[in-house]
Amino acid sequence: MILGLTGTLGSGKGAVGEFLKGKGFKHYSARELITEEVLKRGLELNRDTMVQVGNDLRQNNSPSYIAEKLFEMAEKKGGHSVIESLRTVGEISTLKSKGDFYLIAVNASPEIRYERITKRKDVTDNISFEKFLEDEQREMMSDNPSKQNLRACIELADVKIINNGTIEELEEDINELLKIIGFKIEEIRKVSKREDYISWDDYFMGIALLSAKRSKDPSTQVGACVVNNENKVVGIGYNGFPLGCSDDDLPWAREGPTLETKYPYVCHAELNAILNSSNVSLKNCKIYIPLFPCNECTKAIIQSGIKEIIYLSDKYAETDSIKASKIMLNQSGIKLTKHTPKSGIISLDFTPEKV
Repeated sequence: MILGLTGTLGSGKGAVGEFLKGKGFKHYSARELITEEVLKRGLELNRDTMVQVGNDLRQNNSPSYIAEKLFEMAEKKGGHSVIESLRTVGEISTLKSKGDFYLIAVNASPEIRYERITKRKDVTDNISFEKFLEDEQREMMSDNPSKQNLRACIELADVKIINNGTIEELEEDINELLKIIGFKIEEIRKVSKREDYISWDDYFMGIALLSAKRSKDPSTQVGACVVNNENKVVGIGYNGFPLGCSDDDLPWAREGPTLETKYPYVCHAELNAILNSSNVSLKNCKIYIPLFPCNECTKAIIQSGIKEIIYLSDKYAETDSIKASKIMLNQSGIKLTKHTPKSGIISLDFTPEKV
């Protein structure tokens, strides 16, 4: 089942969407999709640019383009879904043709709606009451199938909610609606968990790899993550110089006279993770590291009480340092596990709208 939300500006469509999310519905928003496109085009984010870009997407693709994109996302994820901010007849007609679709229209008096948008302090809502009414009138009717036609959308709704009251009253209305259309709240809450979450090992190795991005070393960046038997991170580190030692004044060279290379000065990621553990006991912990530890870090690992090393690469296996590490690790009984990733590439998107 997919529920669609249409309605006037500030009527409470977002509140309905959030309430339905709490009931187990997956939430998809035309506003979020258009906002992403506005920012991608380098435009100022306001009501005018959102209307312009939304109309442009429909004009250059199809009147139902935005709804189709959101429907594809909902279908891919599966389960019960709610699609917010439907604004054209084409969008609604397309979704109705998919079957198992129910349209809800939300409205309220202009004064109440304007008060709501001023309180939420969104960048697109920083307008006067006159501009608010002007924007709404612009979006209320249009003969162009690619442009907003809220009045026609509201008329197509299966049910209309007047939201002039409290949030509690709105939630009562939605609960009553769910009962009318045959939903059982208890069943909705039984939505299965997502299956594409990362494993603990990928998660902790990911922390180690991300920590490595803090290293100033121009040739080798390594991170480390220490985890206790409750899967809690108790230490993180990356390779760099000791506290108070300048990253700009000390050398980063790999070759040359000893004192002119990085080796006498640098602290490896494993040692830093152990030293950064805030005096927490590391007995029986695990350490996640991209590279097999050198002999010096191996000494620190053994002395700290860590009982397992999970590593990604052993590319320096033929060096005396690594050979010495393995001799000590074998004698100390520390478990060695070569990590086999299950997730492949994991990307991070720092765009606020994607959070």
